[in-house]
Amino acid sequence: MVRVQIIASREDIDAATKAVLSFSQFQPEEPKYPISITKLEYARLKLPNIIEHISKIEMIMDLGGLVRSTYGRMDVTNWLNTTSEVEGNASKIEEKYSNILQEVGKIEAELESTITYIKELEPIKDITVPLEALYNSRLFDILIGKIDKEKFETINQNDDLAIYYVEGGKELYVMIIGESNSVQIKKIIESGVVKKIDVPEELPRVPSEAYNFLLKRKSELESALNSIKGRASADIRKDKELLYELYGKLLTVRDALTLLSKARVSEYFVQIEGYIPKKFEKKLREGLNKVLSGEFQFSVEWPKRYSDEEPPSLVSLPKGLKPLASLVEMYGSPSYWEFAPTAFLIITFPIFFGLMFPDFGNALVLFVFAIWFYRYGKRKGSENIVDLSLVLIYASIAAMVTGLIARAFFGPLPVGGLRELDVSNSVGPLYSIWPLPVSVPRAIYFLLPFGEYSNPLISVPDAIILSVGIGTIVLFLSSLIGVLNAAKKRDLEYLIYEKLPYVIIYAAPFILFMYGFSNISTFFTNIEQLLGGIEYAIIPSGSPPPTATLARVLVWLVIVGLLYNWGGKAAITKTVEKQSTLTSIIFGFIEGAFEGALLLLSNTISFIRILVFAMSHYYILFAFSYMGYLVAGSPSSTLSVLTNPLAILVIIIGNLLAIALEGLVVFIQDLRLHFYEMFGKFYEGKGRKFEPVSTYVELI
Repeated sequence: MVRVQIIASREDIDAATKAVLSFSQFQPEEPKYPISITKLEYARLKLPNIIEHISKIEMIMDLGGLVRSTYGRMDVTNWLNTTSEVEGNASKIEEKYSNILQEVGKIEAELESTITYIKELEPIKDITVPLEALYNSRLFDILIGKIDKEKFETINQNDDLAIYYVEGGKELYVMIIGESNSVQIKKIIESGVVKKIDVPEELPRVPSEAYNFLLKRKSELESALNSIKGRASADIRKDKELLYELYGKLLTVRDALTLLSKARVSEYFVQIEGYIPKKFEKKLREGLNKVLSGEFQFSVEWPKRYSDEEPPSLVSLPKGLKPLASLVEMYGSPSYWEFAPTAFLIITFPIFFGLMFPDFGNALVLFVFAIWFYRYGKRKGSENIVDLSLVLIYASIAAMVTGLIARAFFGPLPVGGLRELDVSNSVGPLYSIWPLPVSVPRAIYFLLPFGEYSNPLISVPDAIILSVGIGTIVLFLSSLIGVLNAAKKRDLEYLIYEKLPYVIIYAAPFILFMYGFSNISTFFTNIEQLLGGIEYAIIPSGSPPPTATLARVLVWLVIVGLLYNWGGKAAITKTVEKQSTLTSIIFGFIEGAFEGALLLLSNTISFIRILVFAMSHYYILFAFSYMGYLVAGSPSSTLSVLTNPLAILVIIIGNLLAIALEGLVVFIQDLRLHFYEMFGKFYEGKGRKFEPVSTYVELI
């Protein structure tokens, strides 16, 4: 990424703006050394109006069920005149639908308010007397309200009060009962810790009646909103072409004004600055040459590593893989000197998901849902929904592959049949026609240690080793990339004291797992023998095993790494935070040695979740399949179970639960393995995303 400066004749300001927008790889910035203090005020003043028009046009398009799309062309000779013209056209179509927009806005506002009241009254919906009657009781003081969970203990210590509560998200809904004229309740009210709940005056005074009234009103408002949208949809669709063209022009004008609002002008010149990818420098220069009438100055500056300015970061990926970058953006944008972890995600995210969700049928349903979700995102014009749905598509495809290998299709019955449930020798209807034979999952039993082809006594321990082994590889690579990032940043202190110790610490489990490849035919046995050697190195007993020497090296490698980490953290505490020597040693031990040892164990063992979630997914479906078998009367034929209506219902319920709950949990756990275990070793994510201005219609 390089910073470019364009200084051209003021007469060429509109042509230069067109060229930069058509270039589509330019992020405008405030000039570092402005040629004057004069800005184009019209650009700064009109930009908020254009953004408001864009919002209203999007509302109209959404109201008509239109996909947010753009096309058309726009003739621009003067951006100020073009802006005024586009504003006028936008105002005309907004005026045409103003009554509908106002009506919809009014209903949506009331609907939102109604939903808020419903949530507020949800915990007290079963109270059938007016709250005033409770609050004005002669025998007791009663307070019903909300309190933050973190503050709950401040009121829960009083033995003179009866306190009842229910969960409410981040808050607790509480009923506090004390004696009449209770001093404690008065103190709680005065402190403001508990927010008192009351029924709004315009509603029935009894909470149960108010709650039912609000539910009915919510239904009425939703019905009215759908009715209005239905009536408006036909008219809006007639203006589809006009809306698409206007939307494209508004977006283009927005980007043009963004560029112009950052430019500086003098009596004769205009100055435009911004960032572009280095490889497009020649293309921008040639584009300006074609449209500018006079001479112009084009200068390029490489970003300085130690400057206060953070250049934007652009992660170049094939179009089909760009949605995976959205997951990285959830953690933070990469700095220009950082290794972007998207390369990790491309490989590991789908693989981890597939290993944790191995069922072809369930993954197929998830795939279909992801396609629907993608179309919904396209219709709403939401890039986030589109990106998330594409990530889900990739993950579900990986899960279909592992499900195909595992010979799993909506649980064990359709393929393995009752034989897999170990109640009969009857196989499923798909057993013989399944694309992959039983020999395939038997050959890779350590990846998917369940089903009729697995032996839990052998396959589960090996699967644990493999899961942890995957963790040792990615953790070592992550810590190694952390060192490379620190070197690229040219931060010697960060490199020596923060990153190098973790490479040494995580090298030991990595070498342990790699030792298994010394003889691939006895892979798991090799690792088990070395683990035995490590046990001997820590607690010597009997004669030393053949792996004792390597085991001692690995143990000392961890010890040296932890001591190094202790010293590094102590040095940072001493030099950066200016703490005393004793304080630095204590905090260095806690953060470096003690916490480092805990992280080594927890981060590595954490990858067992790959196995745990795979097995939990399988056995949830196994359990519902067995219940289906029992409901069907425990027949000896698999087909009898699969044709029994009650059994089918039980199996469907089990699969829906597995898809909805397991699918969500696995997705979250997959993210956790990347965000916490992996990214935390090398990725800061404190950069800023490259956001270039562009044109959304053809400029002529």
